[in-house]
This record gives sequence, C-alpha cells and structure tokens, in this order.
Amino acid sequence: MLRVPVSISHIWGYAVMKLTGNFPKISGRENLEGLFKNEDGSKRGAMFVANHCSWMDIPFVVLAMGWRNYKMVAKKELLKVPILSKSISVGGHITIDRSNRASQLATFKKGISWLEQGACLVTFPEGTRSKTGRMGPFKKGAFKMAQRVKSPIIPLSIKYAHLINPPDTVFPWRPGQSIPIEIIIGKPIETEGKSDDELVEQVVAEMVNNLPDCQKPLVGTPISS
Repeated sequence: MLRVPVSISHIWGYAVMKLTGNFPKISGRENLEGLFKNEDGSKRGAMFVANHCSWMDIPFVVLAMGWRNYKMVAKKELLKVPILSKSISVGGHITIDRSNRASQLATFKKGISWLEQGACLVTFPEGTRSKTGRMGPFKKGAFKMAQRVKSPIIPLSIKYAHLINPPDTVFPWRPGQSIPIEIIIGKPIETEGKSDDELVEQVVAEMVNNLPDCQKPLVGTPISS
C-alpha cells in the first residue's frame, strides 16, 4: 500500500512536466549510488534539500529523486493550490504551519519517523520561493531532523527554473527547451558529529557552487534565519 501514494506523486510530477514541456537535465546521479542502505542491508533515509524559486521545483525534484519512497515537507498554504493540494493529500506528504508551535513539533516528529523507516524527505529550507531567483537564508528545521537520526543531507541545485516560471505566475510561461534548466545533485553530506551551523554552512556551500551567478546569494546575505 505504501507504493500507491508514492507512485501517484511521481505520476503527478511527470504529468505536470509533460503538460508544460519542461524536463530539466539531471546531473550528479552518481552521488546517490549506495547511499540508501545501511551496513546491515536495511533501508536508510535521507534528507534532500533544494533552492526554491518556482512552482516547477516540486516536480523537478521528483524527477531528480527517481522512483524512491519520499515525503515532501510543505507549508500548509500549498493546500490552497488547485491540483497540487490533491497531490499533497493523496501522497501523504507532511504539511507545516510555521506560525503554530504545535504544528512545527508534529512535523518534526513525523519527519523523524519517516527517516527512521528508510524514507526520504524533501524540503526547501528557504521556506518560500525566491522572488529574484537568488538563494536566500535557510531555516534549520530540516537539518535538525536529519541530525536526530544521523541521515545524510543531499543538496540539490535547481538552475534557471525562475526563468520558465517567474514568482508572479502560476504556470510556466516558457517551454524548458529554450532555457538550460538543470538539477545538479550534490555530494551527500553526513550529519553525525556536526552542529547545525556547520551543516548549514556545508550544504549552502555545495548548493551555491552548483548555481549560476544570477542565482547565487548576494554578498552579505545571511546563511540561516
């Protein structure tokens, strides 16, 4: 039964990309080899984190992950978005109300539970879409989840998605063939023995290294908030 909501989420992602004509190039899949099993052969969960500058980031990340069991950590406001809200509900993804402490705690516990079961979590640690395409400060919740169960963090750098789907548009207005959209899967970063600040710094550095200049944070932008 677990595979049903997972398959529905993947099919939704592929359908959105097909309808809009946007399929990004995926680079760095070799960084995922052998990552999802523990030494005893049991499944190992992982935390995928990505920069966020368009609605298309969600299906793009689905494509980059492949057919793996994953849960998206999404803000509750997305439940108001047509079609996407249905996918979130049916797929059993995790929603969070950032203004409610009880919701934050419940999300934290659910995330840890999924990681312990060997599932992957996906989150956009900026907490909202960038209005300029440039990466902003990260929130630390996802990093704390991964630390609790010693799961690796996998940085995803999404390039040029803001050009096909600007923040003031609901649907992509330019086909991906005219823009070199790409997702670069960075090298996994282990969490054991590292502080929150060390982890955020390493993940940000890996993601920024793989972003074009127009999406790198401006000088003086804080790493976390």
